[in-house]
Amino acid sequence: MEFSNLGKAGLTVSRLCLGTMIFGSTVDESKSISLVHKAIDDGINFIDTANGYNNGLTETILGKALQGRRNEVVLTTKVNASMGPGPNSGGLSRYHIFQEIENSLKRLQTDRIDLYMLHRPDPSTPLEESIGALSDLVTQGKVRYVGMSNHPAWQVCSAMWMSELKNMAKVVCVQDMYNIVNRDIEVELLPFCQSYGIGVMAYSPLARGVMTGKYLPNKPIPEDSRAARGDQRILESEMREDSFVVANKILQMSSDIGRTVSQIALNWVIRNKLITSAVIGPRTLQQYEDNLAALNWDLDIDLLDQIDSLVPPGEHTGSGYNDPLNTVKGRVLVT
Repeated sequence: MEFSNLGKAGLTVSRLCLGTMIFGSTVDESKSISLVHKAIDDGINFIDTANGYNNGLTETILGKALQGRRNEVVLTTKVNASMGPGPNSGGLSRYHIFQEIENSLKRLQTDRIDLYMLHRPDPSTPLEESIGALSDLVTQGKVRYVGMSNHPAWQVCSAMWMSELKNMAKVVCVQDMYNIVNRDIEVELLPFCQSYGIGVMAYSPLARGVMTGKYLPNKPIPEDSRAARGDQRILESEMREDSFVVANKILQMSSDIGRTVSQIALNWVIRNKLITSAVIGPRTLQQYEDNLAALNWDLDIDLLDQIDSLVPPGEHTGSGYNDPLNTVKGRVLVT
C-alpha cells in the first residue's frame, strides 16, 4: 500500500480511500462488510462516508464492519444532508452539526470521527458558524480533524482566515471531484491547497464509471451499469459524448501497456502530487481488485502528455471552460 500525509497534518493515510456511498443500496450489508475487511487487510486505512448516504444506513453498516477494527482506520464522515422533515434537519447550522455528530457517532458505533467535513456549501448559514461548530467538536474530543467538501477555493480560504483570527480548528483537507474528464480544480483549488498545505481527497476518480471504458461513443448503455440502473448522478453530470470519446482513447492506450482503463484513470489521479488520496467506490470484489492494481506503478511521461492533450488542464469535457489567466501549464500538477 502507498501512503501520504494529509496535507501538513501529522496524519498518514492510504493513497486509495474506500468510499462507501453505495453501501446499503447497490451493495448489500454482507458484501459491504466484506469489502471493508478486505480493504483493511490490504492496507487501506482511509474510509469515507457521510450521514446522508442512504439516509444514515451506510454509516450503520460501516459501524458494524468496523467493530473490532476501528483503530485500524482513519474514518471520515460528512454533514449537510437533510435527515428529516423539520426546518433544522439539514444544512450547516451549529444546531444541525451538533445534532448530526451525535447521530453519526451512534450509527458508526465509535467515540470520535477522525475527519469531519462540511459536505457542501449552505448559503443560509454563515461559514463562521459552521467552522466554529466544527472547532468546538474538536475541543470536545468528538472530532480529530476538520475539512470541507465541494466548496470553492475562496470559501476554503475564508475558513482558513477565520481559523487564524479566531483561534479555531483549521481545515486540513478538502474533498472534491477530480478525474481525467473533470479537471476544473486544477485552476484554483489545487494551487491553493498546495500553498496552504491542505490535503486533497479526489472523489469520483473514474468519473462515476465513465472512465472504466464501459460507455463508448455510439454504443448502447451496458446492462447492469450505473447508468442503466438509473443513477441520477451519472445521468445528469457525466453522460457526455466528449467524455465517451476520451474513454475510448484511453481504452486504446490500455491495450498497449496491459492496464485497464480504470487503472490508468486512477493512476493518473494519484500520480498528481497534490492529491492525497483517491476515493474509490467499488461495487464488487472484482472492481475493488482492479482499483487496487492502480498502485505501485507509474504512467510514463509520453502517456501523461497524451492524456493531457485529450482534456487540457483546468477543463472538463463539454464545458467550453478555459482558465483565462492561464495559471495551469501542461502537466505541472500531475507529475
